[in-house]
This record gives sequence, structure tokens and C-alpha cells, in this order.
Amino acid sequence: MKRILASIGAAAVLAASAVALTPASASAASGCWGDAGEKSFNGKTYTARYCHNYQGDVVGFFETDTGYLYAGDNWFVCQVQYGENAPVGDARNNWWLYTQGDDAYSEDGWGWFPANKVSGGNNYEPIPGLAIC
Repeated sequence: MKRILASIGAAAVLAASAVALTPASASAASGCWGDAGEKSFNGKTYTARYCHNYQGDVVGFFETDTGYLYAGDNWFVCQVQYGENAPVGDARNNWWLYTQGDDAYSEDGWGWFPANKVSGGNNYEPIPGLAIC
């Protein structure tokens, strides 16, 4: 009986892990929400919004990693269309979200985060509910 319960528990953990790694294209279409406070970028003030990033990743500028953002509900300032994000499953995108990482390597952790790791978006489209920079 203990062996059966352990197997069921292991299966539940694996199923929960699979859900946590689901690409944005398969996630809820709600996008970003709420008011995370006023943040400035490039001389303009934006109302930052909360968005769910289902995977953590580095934030940065071009080839420079400035920090790391953990998976979860995090705030983002705005987004821009630029170069390709690294593919995640079937998720493809060329939009980047500006935020501050949980861990900072330089620039106080400020930088760009790939849109295809954020729930609620579609391939090659901006994340709904977040301002364009």
C-alpha cells in the first residue's frame, strides 16, 4: 500500500512540474494585469503590470546578462519588438519585456526578458495588457 501511495505522489509531482513548464502559447490568454506602481524607462513613466512568467531566465541588454528573474508573478514595465527569443517548445516570439531581475549582476538587474516565457501571449505578438515602450 505504501508503494502505491508513493507512486501516486510521484505522479502528482511530475504532473505539476509539467504544468509549470507549459509554453505561453498553451497558457491562459489573459496577459498582464494590475498596477505594480510607476516605473520609468528611457525618460518616460509607465504603470508597471504583473505578468506570469512560467520559466525563469536572465534579463539583460543584447549580449550582457544583467540579472536573473525567477518564475512566478512578476512586474514588467513595458515591451518592445526586437530580435528572436530562444524557442521554448512551440513558443516563438520577437518581443521583449523590460523589468528588474530578482538577482542583479549589473545595472541593478534591469534588462529585457523574453516574451515567450510569459503566459498569455501568442507567437510573434506582444503580451496583452502591457504597454509598448
